[in-house]
This record gives sequence, structure tokens and C-alpha cells, in this order.
Amino acid sequence: MTPDCTIIVPVRNRAALTRNCLDALLAPRGESPSFELVVVDDASTDTTRETLGEYGDEILVVRRDANGGFASACNDGAARAMGRYLVFLNNDTVPQTGWLGALVHHAEEHPAAAAVGAKLLYPSGAVQHAGVVICRDGLPRHLYQGFPGDHPAVNRSRRFQAVTAACMLVRREAFEEAGGFDDAYLNGLEDVDLCLRLGARGHEVHYCHEAVVVHYESATRGRRSKEIDAAVRLYRDRWADGVRPDDVDYYVEDGLLRIGYDEAYPLRVTLAAHLAVLDGERQTETERLLGAAMRQVFDLLRETVRLSVEGAERRDSVASPPLADELSAASLLEHARRIEIEIADIQQAVAELRGTPASPYLLYSKLTEEVRGAVERVTPSGSTILVVSRGDERLVELAGRQGRHFPQDAQGLYAGHHPATDEEAIGHLEQLRNSGADYLVFPPTAMWWLKHYDGFARHLADRYTLLPEEACAVYVLEGGNGDGDR
Repeated sequence: MTPDCTIIVPVRNRAALTRNCLDALLAPRGESPSFELVVVDDASTDTTRETLGEYGDEILVVRRDANGGFASACNDGAARAMGRYLVFLNNDTVPQTGWLGALVHHAEEHPAAAAVGAKLLYPSGAVQHAGVVICRDGLPRHLYQGFPGDHPAVNRSRRFQAVTAACMLVRREAFEEAGGFDDAYLNGLEDVDLCLRLGARGHEVHYCHEAVVVHYESATRGRRSKEIDAAVRLYRDRWADGVRPDDVDYYVEDGLLRIGYDEAYPLRVTLAAHLAVLDGERQTETERLLGAAMRQVFDLLRETVRLSVEGAERRDSVASPPLADELSAASLLEHARRIEIEIADIQQAVAELRGTPASPYLLYSKLTEEVRGAVERVTPSGSTILVVSRGDERLVELAGRQGRHFPQDAQGLYAGHHPATDEEAIGHLEQLRNSGADYLVFPPTAMWWLKHYDGFARHLADRYTLLPEEACAVYVLEGGNGDGDR
């Protein structure tokens, strides 16, 4: 039977990331379009071959003897595809529940769309991709990168000139008609080039906000400056005079940029705080400090992601990583967290003085640290802690304690969905309590559970003790009258 989709995952080393991606793709998914999974091993030199071998017939592996880059790997995967839709997906992604169905549904509802991109989020929940715009300097950029993932501007499906191939559905016939990706691009702008060529042939390119994928951007191949420079030169040579800048159109459409006209100049320009700051001659000391701190934490966090990925990859190999490497990565992460809290405090002070809202991401980071600190204060070392979350790993990183997600799947990973009923939530909790969980924690972002699942809330109130802690709700699971004894 011919599948609806062929998911093509090009990989170049980073076996640990590939495993996370494939496990998410192959997890039980309920109703979903049928698909085959093609993994293109682009001459990996780590344990990728062994890792892929563990999946047996669940995946089709295409092996390349020489590293040819993202475009060539995708083209090789497409050549082996059977599906009517080709879905290109980075291996540094974790697709969320319903992502593939949303892409296919959008394509079927919009037959003029040859390519459909997804909403990509950083692990923090901030936007990494919500469509690609062409900016005033002629270069493409991700629209609203860094915005909160729940911002209205990124939660509307619509047409763009381009989307990213980190997760992109393309109709097979349109892909073949355009000649696939141009392998003259090496790990940069090949996806924008393909979208623009599709547009030149009369096709449309769309963004689907309902298809959600978590993306560890550029954690796999990395991007060297020479590759980027070469891609930009090629892009400018090909498209400099043929593409219309459109970024401002979206700012105006989304109400983030408004222009008022009087009888004489100057114009009255209103900018949303998330979108931009005015480039004036003077800059306050607070603004300079905030800007410097933001740049510092961005650099630290980017390096932390790189070190964490490399550390995971080393742990997935036979050789154990040197202790010094683990300590340096851990200390770097802790330092970045401290800077995030400092920046959030500065932003709150600026908000009071200037009326500029603080970054939701940094406020959430501060909240996360407060929850972790509270849990470590009120629970003993060695405890097993269940944390109600949407898969944020920071919430389960608890010093001297085993943090685990709630709800979770059979492997102990975040389940990717909420319980359907009170009974399901109660049964899941009691199963985990009987397996050794000592405490259940509700961060402020998860307190809605206690209203939505009122039966679950009554179960907790009747059986378990709520500790006095302001930063979060902590229930003691020991001594409860559950469905079993530990």
C-alpha cells in the first residue's frame, strides 16, 4: 500500500539527537496519515550507523559514502520515496502530537500550496520559525523568531514566499518539477531557494501553525561562516532582483506596526514592544546593560546547547566523556541560568520605568528557577519528584533528586499530551506512585490542571498532603490511600 507521506530525515552524526527524533516519529500516534520513514545517513562518523540499525524494518536507511550536505541528502531521500507528499525533517527536532496530520490537512485544504511549513519552537517554547520573510536588505529571515509561542501573530496559518525545510511538506510532483533542492547550496538557504523556484512556477507556499515541532536549531550539522557566506552570495546572484521584500507587510497585517498620518510630517509610528526598538542617538545605561546581558546569555545558551548535544553524543558512544567536559558544560549551564534571572529582574525594573513589557521567555525562566528552588527546599535529597509540565527538561533537573515528567510515557519521557479524563490522570498518578514517586509538583503554569481536572484535584485533596510553599504546589504522595502499596 502506498503511504500518504514519506518522511525524509537527513542525518550527519549526532546519533543521540537522531534517536530522540525517530522515537518521537515512531511512537503510537492514534489517527495519523500513513507514512514511511527514510533516513539518509550523510557519511556519519559517529555511532549513527549502529543507532539506525536498532530500528530494523521500521525505517529505510540510505547511506552516503561522502558528506554532500543537506540538499544532496534530501534529494537522495526523495529519490527513494513512495509517498505522494514528501516531508523533510531535521533530525534535531521532536515533532509534537498531531503535527503530520495538520500538515497534510492543510495541504489538502489548499491545493495551490506546493509546500507547507510548520511552527518550530525552541525547547523554551519561544518561536524559531513561523514563516520566512524577505527583509529590506534582500535577505530571508525567520519571521518573529524569539516571540512567545502563543503570540497571536504566529498562530495564524497563511501564505509566505518561503518556509524552512527543517520541517516542510512538499507535493512530490511539484518537487520533481522544480528539480529538487539545488545542491550548489551547502547547508544554508537551499530551502528558501526551492520555495522561490516553486513560487516562480506559479505554486504557493504556506505556513501551518497547527503543525508544531520542537527544534534544536543547527545542533546537528552546525554552520560554518564560509558556508553561510557562499550561500548568501549564490542567493543574491540568483534572487537579488527577483524577490519582493515583504517583512513590513506582515508587521502591519499583524498590528505590530502602525503608521499615523497628519497634515504634515513627521509621521506617527507605533511599534509593538516585541517587534522592535527605536534606533535613537541616546541610549540609557539600563538599556545598554540589558542589551549586553542579552547578548551574553544568548552566546552562553547557544554554546550550552552545543556542549549538551556533544555530551549526549559522547554518552551514546562506547567511550565515556572526560569528567572535566561534563563539569564545564554543567557550570556553563548554571552560569547561563543565573544571567537569565538577572536579565529578567532588569527587564521588570525597565517595565516599571518605561512601560516596556519584559520578555515572557525570561520571566518563564525565572519562574522555572523559583520552582526548582522551592522543590529542593521542601523535599529531601534522594526523592523522586513528578512535575506537571509540557516536557520542559529544566523543571525536572533537580539537585540530588530524580525529577520525572507528569504525564509520561512508558520510557519515562514526556507523554506529549494531557490525560483525556480525570480517571486517566488518577490512574496514571497512582501507577507512578506505586512505582516509587514521592512528590507531585504543580508549577504556576500548570495550576489550571486543578480546575480543569476537578475529580483529579479532589483525589489529591482527599489522599495527599499539600506542603506550604508559595512558588508552586507540592503534594506528598507517601501515605496516600492509592490503588496499591509500594
